[in-house]
Amino acid sequence: MKALIDGDIIAYRVGFACQKKDKETGLVTADPKPYALHSTKLYVNQIIEDCGCNSYTIYLTPKTTFRNKVREDYKGNRKDVAKPVHLEAIRTYLISIYKAKVVDNIEADDALGLKQDSNTMICSIDKDLLMCEGNHYNFVKKEFKQVTKEEGTRFFYQQMITGDSADNILGIRGLGKVKASKLLKDTARKNWDNMIIDLYIKEFGYEEGRNRCVQNSQLLWILQSNKQMPMDFSYEQVQK
Repeated sequence: MKALIDGDIIAYRVGFACQKKDKETGLVTADPKPYALHSTKLYVNQIIEDCGCNSYTIYLTPKTTFRNKVREDYKGNRKDVAKPVHLEAIRTYLISIYKAKVVDNIEADDALGLKQDSNTMICSIDKDLLMCEGNHYNFVKKEFKQVTKEEGTRFFYQQMITGDSADNILGIRGLGKVKASKLLKDTARKNWDNMIIDLYIKEFGYEEGRNRCVQNSQLLWILQSNKQMPMDFSYEQVQK
């Protein structure tokens, strides 16, 4: 079994853990860089040991990806959020010591999704990856999970309804995880696409609703080698 490791999560979690912010002054004091790099080593080695895989690859996201072209405000809510002091040093360390791969024009999440198969295990805490079929390991909760193809598809459709506030992706107001899950349960699978498009049109108006629905599908869908994004937008040819 090969571990597919989300290097972005490691870099940020270790980076933030190795610094402190004064509540009164707002000044950030970081631990010495060697300490941060040693913490990174311990973190990665623990993940590899926990998941019990005999090989691994760590993936890192580049500065920009295709999603930034889909909508300019993608992850715009993070624009002014300060990054860890040692973030770049940790990324460089992951590349030089663990041969981490910086992917091109996609996110690390997509790389994990594209490489996932019956002989791999996705190691991350990012809930978005739960739309990917197969073995998963949450290295913060220390939890293993097996995601079926049906569960992965349902999770994507749920995200289409709720959006993703962490990435500044607006869904349908008032519809959280519980209500979205009920909507999908109460609606026949063959009607999910039309139901969701209707929700977007009612929320944003016809033109913006249709466009936003298409854009959200591109922003939310994690690329996978054995599966295409399931939304069908031919609805517009039937009803307006």
